[in-house]
Amino acid sequence: MEETIYQRVDNYLSKTFSLEDSILKETESSIVQNGMPEHSVSANQGQFLYLLAKMCNAKNIIEVGTLGGYSTIWLGRAIKGGGTVKSIEIERGFAEVARRNIEKAGLSDCVEIITGNALDILDTMNLNGEPVDLFFMDADKPNYINYFEWALKHARAGSLIIADNVIRDGKVLDEKSTDEKVLGVRAYNEMLAQNDKVISSVLQQVGVKEYDGIAISLVK
Repeated sequence: MEETIYQRVDNYLSKTFSLEDSILKETESSIVQNGMPEHSVSANQGQFLYLLAKMCNAKNIIEVGTLGGYSTIWLGRAIKGGGTVKSIEIERGFAEVARRNIEKAGLSDCVEIITGNALDILDTMNLNGEPVDLFFMDADKPNYINYFEWALKHARAGSLIIADNVIRDGKVLDEKSTDEKVLGVRAYNEMLAQNDKVISSVLQQVGVKEYDGIAISLVK
């Protein structure tokens, strides 16, 4: 299949800014080699997450949906030496791959991969009285609102709550869809539009990961 213009531009930007080092490339390869879904963020999206973490001075980051740890490495690098990242993955095999990748990246001292159901883990998580500065969800879409509500309860003014895959190749336009993922992100987007505790923006994104979008909410 011929590459689209936005895939070529995405590759151009990744190459121009030298976004992927050997660790990130090996992480992406490990996902393929272990037969895992190739759903990681792209290099440009990873850099964007890194920048957001820096901009909100994140020290305490929680991620729901680790997969092979690709986005986790970007977040870990953003706070290395000055904070922690706790990433939750429900699939035990995926979590083991991610732990190996985190270790190769030299981030084991600041990144913890936790295996299990995210809602159960979040409800028992000890934050030591510290707020969550950045919460990134890239997991089961039907629970996005539940994750958001937990994150908002534990956030501070200026915290960021970020949700990936909220456009789904434009399928959010289909009001008759029965796809639970589409229904989940439609409900999430509509909730954000009515929530007066955050300021939100949904950015459409195109590139090597094709067409989707990310929702960014700033806690007031």
